[in-house]
Amino acid sequence: MTLLTTLSSTVKGVLNSYPKAIFKLVVDGIDISSKVNNRLIQMRIENKRGLEIDTLDLSLSDHDGLLNIPSKGAVIEAWLGWDITGLVYKGSYIVKEAEHSGAPDILRLRATSADLKTTLKQKRERSFDNILLGDLIEKIAIEQGLKFQVSPELATHKIIHIDQNESDANLLTRLADEHDAIATVKNGSLLFMLKGLSQSASGQNLPTMLIQRNNGDNHRYGFSDGGEEVTAVRAFYYDAKMAKKLEVVVGDQSNQNIKELRHVHRDKDSAIFTARAKLNHLKRTAATLSYKLAKGEPQLIPEMTFLFQGLKEDIDAIYWLASSVTDNLDSSGGYTTDLELEIFFPDADDVSDLFEDQFVTEKDKKWTGVVVYYQEGSQAIPIKKGDQSHPKHFTYLYESKAAAQQRANQEYSLLDLETGKFKAHNQLEMKPYTGVKAQYTIGKSLAPRYWVTLGDQSNAKVISHVYHSKKAAEKRLKRELPRLNARRNMIRQVKAAN
Repeated sequence: MTLLTTLSSTVKGVLNSYPKAIFKLVVDGIDISSKVNNRLIQMRIENKRGLEIDTLDLSLSDHDGLLNIPSKGAVIEAWLGWDITGLVYKGSYIVKEAEHSGAPDILRLRATSADLKTTLKQKRERSFDNILLGDLIEKIAIEQGLKFQVSPELATHKIIHIDQNESDANLLTRLADEHDAIATVKNGSLLFMLKGLSQSASGQNLPTMLIQRNNGDNHRYGFSDGGEEVTAVRAFYYDAKMAKKLEVVVGDQSNQNIKELRHVHRDKDSAIFTARAKLNHLKRTAATLSYKLAKGEPQLIPEMTFLFQGLKEDIDAIYWLASSVTDNLDSSGGYTTDLELEIFFPDADDVSDLFEDQFVTEKDKKWTGVVVYYQEGSQAIPIKKGDQSHPKHFTYLYESKAAAQQRANQEYSLLDLETGKFKAHNQLEMKPYTGVKAQYTIGKSLAPRYWVTLGDQSNAKVISHVYHSKKAAEKRLKRELPRLNARRNMIRQVKAAN
């Protein structure tokens, strides 16, 4: 029996048999569950991914004055569950804050995950040159007395130079942000893994959980055009040999809304990694879903994938990835689980394309004008500005004539007619797509995945969602086809002009 069916069966059993929520608390090795069982007002456990701190908030009644206030630094271990299914370990936490108030007398405790060592937060000043990312993670782990594990896809990334004027925790977070990864410490091991893989700390694939409409108390779904409309991210870096600020662009420059990162990175590789990570983040968070399970499920953890049934078609059609899981237990015996979810975004390297540095590839060319394209049905219509004897054709495809005209005016204003060069180095060539493809699954399991395609697949654009039916995937591809045809028409015009 998979965990997917276990969740459905457990929830059904919970609803039908009136079970009792149970918990266990151990403080500095001493089980205090029996002493506080009738004193619980609320327990809240929030688990996040990465080096974000997991927290335990505990409120207990001290109506008879018999409770002892634990010392700062005391270790609390917690378990949650149901009497019909048993307890699940929820981690260990170090007491950071304690408050006693009254009347009525209440003891409130706040504790944070015990895996994060104090030395990880101590500031250090040093530099690293020509070091592999895996070797850098290993060095930090050894210094912190931790085991370590690095995704093979990340371990061989070379870091030319990086300065550390911060704690190891901050450095790890910065490296994780650059590489779209998760840096975390679990069970005495420093883990550095690609984000969104839906894998456990040991590298095992996590199960996909099926949640039906009647399993939840409430939900909140939303999307913003920011993540979907931003199809490319521009990042800058400084080239010491050329003594010039250069740029890379990751993504598909299909419209005017290109996200630009202001920070100038230390080298081209770090600019690429950061731009790709930002684009992936925008895609994952283009739509978000909050969901409250009416009956708590202690086995749920961040990075699990979820499918929903009975909500809206747009919600049910795709896989979701948990970014945080919060368990709530109160004095009435009510136990709920809150989920914060984002789009499951697989195979990020297939989705993100790198646009090469135009300053290098076109350094000997002299331009006389500009041409920018906009979409009209399945055709690409040019907007021309300036002398067309040798114009620069920008391979953007804008959704409206007005947007294309604005870009043409902007680019022409940057053209130095005497030198034939653009004053600002801000336009890059595009790798044209020839078709589209998307992934889907059969049934309610994240694996195996299958491809559905449309058009020439020699250089197909990969849709960033995984759909749980072939029909849903095909529907998305058909929506993409008119724009794909218009882009193909544009590329043909550009090639003919050159």
